Amino acid sequence: MRIAIVGAGPTGFFLAKSLLDQGAQDWRIDIFEKTPFPFGLVRFGVAPDHPKIKSVTKGFSKVLADSRCHFWGGVKVAERDHGGDFSVESLLRHYHSVALTVGSQDDRKLGIPQEDSKNSFSATRFVGWYNAHPEDLSLNPNLKVERAAVVGAGNVAIDILRLLISLPQRLAPTDISDQALEQLRTSTIKEVDVLVRRGPWDVAFTNPEVKELLDFEDVRFTFDPPLGEFAETPPYADRRATNNMDVFRELEQRTVASPRATVHFRFLVSPRKLEADSEGSVQAVDLGHNTLAVHDEGSKLSDSGRTTRLPSQLFIRSVGYLGRPLDGVSYCDRRGVIPADSEGRVLDEDERAVPGLYVSGWVRRGPSGVIGTNKKDANEVAQAILDDGSIRSVGSDAQFEEWLAASIHQKAISKSDWEHIDAREIALGQANGRPRRKFLSVTEVAQELSARATEVLGR
Repeated sequence: MRIAIVGAGPTGFFLAKSLLDQGAQDWRIDIFEKTPFPFGLVRFGVAPDHPKIKSVTKGFSKVLADSRCHFWGGVKVAERDHGGDFSVESLLRHYHSVALTVGSQDDRKLGIPQEDSKNSFSATRFVGWYNAHPEDLSLNPNLKVERAAVVGAGNVAIDILRLLISLPQRLAPTDISDQALEQLRTSTIKEVDVLVRRGPWDVAFTNPEVKELLDFEDVRFTFDPPLGEFAETPPYADRRATNNMDVFRELEQRTVASPRATVHFRFLVSPRKLEADSEGSVQAVDLGHNTLAVHDEGSKLSDSGRTTRLPSQLFIRSVGYLGRPLDGVSYCDRRGVIPADSEGRVLDEDERAVPGLYVSGWVRRGPSGVIGTNKKDANEVAQAILDDGSIRSVGSDAQFEEWLAASIHQKAISKSDWEHIDAREIALGQANGRPRRKFLSVTEVAQELSARATEVLGR
């Protein structure tokens, strides 16, 4: 049985492991990835100052080491209205089962005027920039400004906040991209506004993320409205919300004599538009102020009609993510996901299951949960694949090898290629007291592999 997994992120590896654990010795699992690097969100999404979370890749590497598992990096599945190296249709011709685990690669927009001003970015691209994602190398944010705004109440927003207020020496021992570290060394940001449309009881930050802010003893934190206005615990508040409020109160009460930077948590505000200077760079954000009605099950927002103007020369929105539509695969534009049945079988536009095609992870259920949340999702889809078995006829072994040679081999980064790149990144990092020094681009990877080939030939 031949199985293709498109997307080498956590979901793809959880799925591969589940299949390998239960599959036969003659099974073959091919993992395809558009970048030269496996591990997806762990490499490109997890904050560089969270090395413990990244340790999950040790288990993923064991999956790759299985002789039944093959990795093909640097090859892209065809997206809607865009080209690719191969299509989902071609995979279905050669694999008994095809699982799409491509994640939510794009961001939701606020839909406000001048949102695309210079130095206004989505969190997706900003995080990709400091984590050395090949698509985001040219982002080049201007950090030589005094004030930044981060929109959102989830962990990605607080990751970005933490990065912006970190001293370079705090980040230097991490795997942050070289170019991001250099730009942070010259950052002049003194104030960061965190813009949250609801109140402090409603934020989606997890407790460990909020507690980390206590480590910034030379940074002052303010809250607007003051936390005293939210003294009454709402009926829907859980332990996470209560613990977050305890940390917020400690931060509000803390005295910092000479703050190196100031963070303003601004609740009950929604950006209405950005203002740009004559060169098109963001200079301010106009905020609408909200009112909050508390109910047993949650809170309800309404517009107060009041607006204010907030200076900001760097604007980063973290308000949700969307999957990218793939060529020939149904897609829900509203939710940004691939429609599927309850077990992960992809549905066509007539809501019929497409034989042999499955979807797992964020692109199945939407961007929710942490890395480990995808394990349960992947196990469900693995079970559906196992239940369905090799019910479809596909091309012969000879046709399969011919397709691989023509469409994949000539361009792809193989498993052995990645093993070399991985070892080189670790060696380059350790030479400078870092866990790894990431290669920044496809070109750098190609040059390194070319140098290795030349060395091998010269022996």
